[in-house]
Amino acid sequence: LFLFLSFFFLCWKKEMVDNCTLPLIPPLGESRKLPLEGKRNTLITSALPYVNNVPHLGNIIGCVLSGDIFARYCRQRGDNVLYVCGTDEYGTATEVKALKEGITPKEICDKYHACHKSVYEWFDIKFDHFGRTSTQNQTEIAQ
Repeated sequence: LFLFLSFFFLCWKKEMVDNCTLPLIPPLGESRKLPLEGKRNTLITSALPYVNNVPHLGNIIGCVLSGDIFARYCRQRGDNVLYVCGTDEYGTATEVKALKEGITPKEICDKYHACHKSVYEWFDIKFDHFGRTSTQNQTEIAQ
């Protein structure tokens, strides 16, 4: 399974996509995604990684890569896709990590959210939105 996923990931690297005739995925944040009448509208989510450490292969392979692969497949077949993920910034692990590093929980969240985001971008994971559970907007929606 790992070899298959590795091969699939390599086939999707930007250099290979540029030479391909498949439809390209719009860049992150370029447009707001809304349901479209007459099209298959697909919402894809991934498990939210905690922000108490640097992301590892388990985060990528176990959570976000499968969602990314499915989102790309759905886009190729013409679906209107919204792929969302983000960092989970609540919990004891975040507070414990902040105490260990001698900074506030918000500073831990800011630090590791940026770290997660940059790692997923490096792996070319294409979220339509990569958010945070600590934002006011997310809090209002969740309530």
